[in-house]
Amino acid sequence: TDAGVHALGQVANIKLDSSMSSEEFINAINGNIGNDISIVDCNEVSSEFNSRFSAIKRQYEYRVSNSYSPITRKYIWHVKDKLNLDKLNECAELVLGEHDFTLLSKKNDDIKNKTCEIYISSWSSNDDYFFYNIAGNRFLHHMVRYLVGMMIEIVVGNKISIKDFKNTLDCIDRKLLYKAPAKGLYLKSVYY
Repeated sequence: TDAGVHALGQVANIKLDSSMSSEEFINAINGNIGNDISIVDCNEVSSEFNSRFSAIKRQYEYRVSNSYSPITRKYIWHVKDKLNLDKLNECAELVLGEHDFTLLSKKNDDIKNKTCEIYISSWSSNDDYFFYNIAGNRFLHHMVRYLVGMMIEIVVGNKISIKDFKNTLDCIDRKLLYKAPAKGLYLKSVYY
């Protein structure tokens, strides 16, 4: 994940020659790494498996709160303005399907294909917390953060409209671009 982004379901793979069991391997790694990460499972896979390129779907969640807390300040984006869940979901619905995310990702000329298919795009809330859930076949650098930043700006600002957002999604025009901070983004699951 990008710096500052959290992972609840990160998957990694390594190739090694060892007689350790999965449990011994988990204990060995967890005993030698810092407190910011924890290995929760370990499985033997085929030599062709690649944790990045074998994935068929990834799911992220972005967390926003209207209430500031020093306890959650590194894990949730605090937005002072009240959020309108219906308007956020109106924006989120536009993200569903296949789009060229060139205008909603970090510029990278090495990546030629910037088309992604989005299967889930929706906001939910409880009390002071808002959650954006998105799942797709692939994601580009900063893509989710740009999507969230744009949707929040539509709801709380007056510089861009839902039509501007749709034009950006359709690669017609990008009036302005807003990026949410990394601290609210969580990789939830990777599917194979």
